[in-house]
Amino acid sequence: MKENNAGFIIGAYPCAPSFHQSGEEQETQFWRQLADVPGIRGLEQPCLQHLHPYGDEYLFKHTPDDWQIVVTAIMETMRRRGANGGFGLASTDETQRKSCVEYYRHVWEKISRTNDRFGKQKVIALEIQAAPAIGNPSVTQAAECFTQSLTELQSWDWPCDLVIEHCDAMTQPDARKGFLPLEQELKSDLGICLNWARSAIEGRNTTLPLEHARLCQQTGKLSALMFSGTSLNGPYGKWQDSHAPFSTFTEESLLTVEIAREMLRVSPRESFKFIGIKLLEINPEASVDHRVAILADGISALRSALT
Repeated sequence: MKENNAGFIIGAYPCAPSFHQSGEEQETQFWRQLADVPGIRGLEQPCLQHLHPYGDEYLFKHTPDDWQIVVTAIMETMRRRGANGGFGLASTDETQRKSCVEYYRHVWEKISRTNDRFGKQKVIALEIQAAPAIGNPSVTQAAECFTQSLTELQSWDWPCDLVIEHCDAMTQPDARKGFLPLEQELKSDLGICLNWARSAIEGRNTTLPLEHARLCQQTGKLSALMFSGTSLNGPYGKWQDSHAPFSTFTEESLLTVEIAREMLRVSPRESFKFIGIKLLEINPEASVDHRVAILADGISALRSALT
């Protein structure tokens, strides 16, 4: 099959049964059903030890060969920060900063082997995150450490594009992730991927994502958009980074088709590396049908936003 350059990148893993440690039979049913949903260009997949909890070969076996992959480092970054808050590319803890760089070496090897396996650019991009040491109040220090890490990472021969995924900033009170402010990330020579919910959570409003998009556009660095939702109440919590579906599926969600349309309106799509969604099934007991329905609805909502 030819490479599929149309459609959306789908962060499907928070909807997958394996996200809730369900059995392999349900997981296989999930990927089989998702493969029949139109409009999918490929997947956003976290890289921990492997690209899937059941291993790389499981993922490749149960997903279409023409689906491309955007790898994200966020899940492993947050997992390791749970055990050591100094872990991160923007960390002033030099031991943990180097440990994070070494983790990215693992990611580099994983992406290189994947592309070699398929004999093409199966992995098209890597989303990296500017994570400072927890509790470090100095944006300047964190930014300097992030620059040092980027210099090391960019000296490697990456077989895919690198983009910085912006998360809510360390300068905000009660930050969910508390990474570098966007203004600091824009000082690098890498493109920026905005996740709608993470910008909304930073501002505790639905207008900051649009401001972030315009700021990135002014510098010519808006490279990708991912749409996750957040809410003020209900099962997905209050201003949580819980990847709520569009409001077309979950009424409490603040992410509407019109909001997505506005984001896309200020963003010249011809310069994008990818556009996509990352949505979570909040109920661990949910059926495979319901899990796939969340993603199908998200694709439909994004299609509507593009019109």
